[in-house]
Amino acid sequence: MKFLPALAALLISMLLPATSASAEDSPTIEISHHQLIPAELSVKVGERVIFLNRVDMLGRHGGKADDGSFASPQLEKGQKWRHGFEKVGTFSYHIGEHAGIKGVIRVE
Repeated sequence: MKFLPALAALLISMLLPATSASAEDSPTIEISHHQLIPAELSVKVGERVIFLNRVDMLGRHGGKADDGSFASPQLEKGQKWRHGFEKVGTFSYHIGEHAGIKGVIRVE
């Protein structure tokens, strides 16, 4: 009788529709040494973008929209931050600590 709750959960999960791609399948922007990879990215409305800091230097790094619509926290090397884009548009952004390193996210 102890296995009935687990069996019920398994049967229910088999009947539910498959979910969308996992967060790890989300588009990723890597904050690298003096560059963003990729510098330009296109996503669909509602899609989440992962910002991943690859920089191993003193201090932390993060992405910041030029129009102030989003800003990641300061990320240590290897840390990730996810942001969902809910509106169609073109979002220019830069690395918060290096305003000259810029990228563009196009939301369709």
